[in-house]
Amino acid sequence: MIVIHKFFKGRRSKSHGGKVVAIGKALAHVKYIQHRPGPDREPGGREMFNDREDGLDAREMRKAIKELGDSRVVVHKLMLAPEINPQDKKAFTREVMANLSQEMGRDLQWFAVEHNNTNHHHIHVVVLGRDRNGTEVEIGMKEIEKVIEQGDRYLERWHPKELERSRKERAEREKERREERTKERELAKAERIRDGLELPWMHQKIVREQLEPFKEWKEKQDQKELELAKPKDEKERPYYQDTIEAAGKEWSRANNLKELRDLNEHLWDNVDERINREDYRRLRGWIKDKEEGREPEPPKAEPKEQKPRHEIDFQGTKYSKKDSYEKLTGLSKELRESSERLPFDDYQKLRGWIEYKDRERWSGALEKQIAATHKKFERSKTAADLKAAEGGRVIDPLQEHMMRNPIIGLFMTEAAIASEIVRSIPLDDRNRDYAKEQRQGLEEAKRGLDEKEKDRKGDKIRMPWELKAAEERDAESREKVEKAIEENKRKKEEERKKEKERQEERDRDDPFKRDPWGRW
Repeated sequence: MIVIHKFFKGRRSKSHGGKVVAIGKALAHVKYIQHRPGPDREPGGREMFNDREDGLDAREMRKAIKELGDSRVVVHKLMLAPEINPQDKKAFTREVMANLSQEMGRDLQWFAVEHNNTNHHHIHVVVLGRDRNGTEVEIGMKEIEKVIEQGDRYLERWHPKELERSRKERAEREKERREERTKERELAKAERIRDGLELPWMHQKIVREQLEPFKEWKEKQDQKELELAKPKDEKERPYYQDTIEAAGKEWSRANNLKELRDLNEHLWDNVDERINREDYRRLRGWIKDKEEGREPEPPKAEPKEQKPRHEIDFQGTKYSKKDSYEKLTGLSKELRESSERLPFDDYQKLRGWIEYKDRERWSGALEKQIAATHKKFERSKTAADLKAAEGGRVIDPLQEHMMRNPIIGLFMTEAAIASEIVRSIPLDDRNRDYAKEQRQGLEEAKRGLDEKEKDRKGDKIRMPWELKAAEERDAESREKVEKAIEENKRKKEEERKKEKERQEERDRDDPFKRDPWGRW
């Protein structure tokens, strides 16, 4: 179930003559949900209902909203979009809102309208800013989670088969989207390999260092920092030079009252040339200021806190460009795992510092590896030295000349590394215990399921039905893993018994196991 929540604050605006802006927005929302075009709209508008009766009078609802001008919140608007369309949307809405009222300890005043003009039907609920006892109503994330939970319970109770079918279809769609994203990543990687930006047999950072060496990249970064540090000659644009584009011209506060009124009438008469809402509000503000014979005061610039340009302060710890790569990446990891956030500029600095340190670490890595390869395969002076050196071999002059080429040296380095890896792999399988390895893999899978269950308990991002579906999948996987572990133990026990019987047969055939009289 999806729930969208917004609210209108009961604040006053000087530019609108002291009228409450939120009341106008709330009334416009009520008009929208009742009279939005669509095949489900009745001649007098859609039916309104609340927790007590059907067919509410829209005028009474608008009157109740107008009386809430002094409240901190005029109305809360909710959109309830269940995963499947319930047969009785009124009963669904009343049960959800009744449980919400009980959880909040408030006698909520609300009314709702059904929208059946889209592929996925939904219900618009308007909750007044004060309950029937006159107490302020506040709806936060905790209350939204309760609404989602109660809606899911209703669907599970009255539409279990449809809900299960919908969840299976959604899981299949998510699986298809994951597969599509995986294919896109593979295609993008193949394209980077074709363009030479990424090679499967070579470290990507080595390729980056070859395409743009650290020295050249560092000069570019230093030049960018110098340009940013230069003082800006261009001054900020004064507030009275704010302009809008309309009717093929540019308009500002400098135009006289008649011109602005003519523009307003022109926009109303010509629908195709209408401007966006924000620009129109600006135009109305200019006309009202000129009608009242006043000009607004220029906004006062708030003093900004001056921070050191090359430092980041996070939880009392200072970070700078001079810190180590490990310290900077540790801060980045901590930010990813916690709810704490840095300002945008500081985060951009941190990313730049990490990239700088990373490139600095890999600067000259290829040359160092080639030098190490030359040293390892250096030609010995005498045959006696070659015989004495363990693993030594002769390198003829042609091969030595080829090794001076960086690319050939890189190939030889990769070959040496691959040879060491292959040499470290045991090729004798006689001493391997496959049952033990299988059991260890199953136990590792079981531990992974336990960790996923812990993460799911603290997950507040995914929807409850997603968490429940994941829990069901993990429970099924856990059952299969436990059965496999039991089967593995049973096979291990049978193998142990067979091995014991084979050993006894070998002992009976061994003459050294018997005494001189032929007894055991």
